[in-house]
Amino acid sequence: MPDISAVSRTGRPRDTRVDTALLEAAAQLIAERGYGALTFQAVADAAGTSRPALYRRYSCRADLVVSMLIDRYGLQPGAEDLGDIEAELLAIQQHQRELFNDPVLRRAVPGLLEELGRTPEVAHRFQEQFLRPRRRSTATILERAVARGEITVEVDPEWLCDLITGPMLMRALIPELGPIDETFVQYTVRSALDAVGLTEH
Repeated sequence: MPDISAVSRTGRPRDTRVDTALLEAAAQLIAERGYGALTFQAVADAAGTSRPALYRRYSCRADLVVSMLIDRYGLQPGAEDLGDIEAELLAIQQHQRELFNDPVLRRAVPGLLEELGRTPEVAHRFQEQFLRPRRRSTATILERAVARGEITVEVDPEWLCDLITGPMLMRALIPELGPIDETFVQYTVRSALDAVGLTEH
């Protein structure tokens, strides 16, 4: 397979086709072989490019995977105003159901978390560019609910994020606990509504 990075030369804009190919190759390799099999050489081979093309973009394997997750899952689930806190919590949890059922994420998370512990600069990027915007979306849902007069109790948005995400993460890491299905989504939404004082909503 030809080296598709060859079209990018010094002084020219970076070839976004290479970016796309690398991220897609990383996702495919993780899904098929697991995080441990993800090497720069394997990604370069699968993407039809070279290791220097990877090193120009990513400092290490964890940096590549963080970029892949951001590209694959976006940053702002639940950002849309649906006019109702229950509908918005349901939307964000349905997004999380898709995320945590994705074999790419399930096979990436254990190895990624371990590697982030050894690369604090990449861990900071993961926190700021992937986790924080998503948690901010949940905080925005609460802010809109207060503005509409739907809720009056004060709820720590960080804690609510943990409440709705923690159970899904546990089942993603330990599938034997049960499926992440629509019933489970409904349970997590009901728990969140109870936490904001809308048990009978």
